[in-house]
Amino acid sequence: MLIARNVSIEVGARELLRDVSFSLQSGDKIGLVGHNGAGKTTLIRTLAGELREASGEIVVSGKLGYLSQEAALSEIEDRQITALERILMARDIGSLERRMESVRRDMEDADDEERDKLIHRYARLDDEFGAAGGYVAKAEATRFAAALGVAGEDLEQPVATMSGGQRRRVELARILFGETDTLLLDEPTNHLDLDAKMWLMDFLSRYAGGLLVISHDLALLDKSITSVLATEGGTLDAFRGNYSFYLSERETRRTQRLRERKHQDAKIARLEEGIRRFKGSSEKLAKRARSWETRVDKLKATRTEIAASRRNVAVRFPQPETTGRTPIKADGLGKAYGDNLVFLDVEVDIDRGERMIIVGLNGAGKTTLLRILAGVETTDLGEVTYGLRASVGYYAQEHEQIHAGTSVIDHMRAVSGAPDRELRSVLGHFLLADKVDQDAGTLSGGEKTKLALAQVVMGQHNLLLLDEPTNNLDPQSKEALLDALTQYVGTLILVSHDTDFVEQLVPDRAILMPDGDTVWFEEELLEMVALT
Repeated sequence: MLIARNVSIEVGARELLRDVSFSLQSGDKIGLVGHNGAGKTTLIRTLAGELREASGEIVVSGKLGYLSQEAALSEIEDRQITALERILMARDIGSLERRMESVRRDMEDADDEERDKLIHRYARLDDEFGAAGGYVAKAEATRFAAALGVAGEDLEQPVATMSGGQRRRVELARILFGETDTLLLDEPTNHLDLDAKMWLMDFLSRYAGGLLVISHDLALLDKSITSVLATEGGTLDAFRGNYSFYLSERETRRTQRLRERKHQDAKIARLEEGIRRFKGSSEKLAKRARSWETRVDKLKATRTEIAASRRNVAVRFPQPETTGRTPIKADGLGKAYGDNLVFLDVEVDIDRGERMIIVGLNGAGKTTLLRILAGVETTDLGEVTYGLRASVGYYAQEHEQIHAGTSVIDHMRAVSGAPDRELRSVLGHFLLADKVDQDAGTLSGGEKTKLALAQVVMGQHNLLLLDEPTNNLDPQSKEALLDALTQYVGTLILVSHDTDFVEQLVPDRAILMPDGDTVWFEEELLEMVALT
């Protein structure tokens, strides 16, 4: 159970949410919705205890599971912990198994006397592991992981060497495996393939605890939730029903509020007209006019609030300088992390103005290839060559270019020497004008995406490498990005699991990972995009 009473949340000097009250009981399945920057992620982080509320009270009883938008795992001290061990940690079993494995390794090099002691120690740990349900839980954890796309050798891979998408799936498996009473999930479908999304929807529909979920995956919201909390203008509005009902009811409520406001404004206008007519008349009429002034003040103070129409994101990539015929070429690329071979002998050859998408199953090396092409990661084999006048703009799915402790405007200054007036104007197009002096580390996931895209825009690059650019974007922002890329005349290499976005972008060719084969993009490949 979770209860929020009169909670207000501030970011810097700005009040993000005020006097928020609601409860999350067992069986409640609530979707938290609102545009990017409305405070959804900040609220859920506050509920999870990562941030402090400015005022009010948050009460949590039972075990709480929280999935962050971020895939970073800085809290893990042991960077060698495997995916399966990480998942088992949710039930305090992973540490036991690690100790058992450590004792087993020690036995290999111990003398007879020491080995006997270690055998007894291992037996005690094994009994403890079994009593805690470890062997049954291990099989269950393996099933959870497999359902979310982490199976086989991936389970024995150190989490620290995994891609961002793989880490997210491991974390989601860990949290769902944790036998929680309350789940707080922030964009849980990011990096999931179609089968994993279907499994997750089914799991959440059967989940007996309380669920609060942020997601731009409308199918998830429609099938898995029973009510909606909408953030707008610093407040929360509650709606019973799924997301489709919320959209309809929101418009009904807005129409009703507009009607009420129109009636109130008309009444105020009539009273103010009477005040103007009688204020300078006889004492009797002037006294009445003064009483009307009091009524007008009260009416204005209690007028129905109408949220201002929200501005839309406006993305436009400046038309860049023309490159040579082949802006980037890669020969014989190979990459491995320890014993884990990601890919071998991959070729990339793209013509000026082409749109190319990299597709493949999770863990096939899509992000790794893009990072090598961008020059932010080295290749173990092969070579990357940039063409004449090629200028690379790279968008990283993990927002690696966004640094906590640095303001939004300073992030823009770092990539462009343009005057602040122009930088602020671009930030305004991305709806970040009121956050120019804010610490970029406190932005929501969607706002970080917008800032990173704004940085790419200011670079005026003629070769864009974009890794999951639609993650965390609301529908309108995603549409604006699609329109901008459609009009962009430079060269584009893209990694994306968003089938609708990819279908409308219409790539020219595709690189199939991990083999690295390049083929013409056909509609049938959208099925593979959905599985990435």
